[in-house]
Amino acid sequence: MYVEGIGVNEQREWIIRNSKGRKFVYDSAAEAFGELDEYGPGATVLTRRISRGMFRKKPIEDWQVVESF
Repeated sequence: MYVEGIGVNEQREWIIRNSKGRKFVYDSAAEAFGELDEYGPGATVLTRRISRGMFRKKPIEDWQVVESF
């Protein structure tokens, strides 16, 4: 686990990227997969781990495609 400073925690960030490359942010995998059908064919769910502090967030890993929930 990556920890840097007081009040920093590690979380997952979820997005849907549609076929045109536009990104939509979600709070959880369940929420992202629940909305996936609305973005049409070619839309994918992506996730990454981030370290979130009081004033900034730092990616720990790159975006990865998630096939199913």
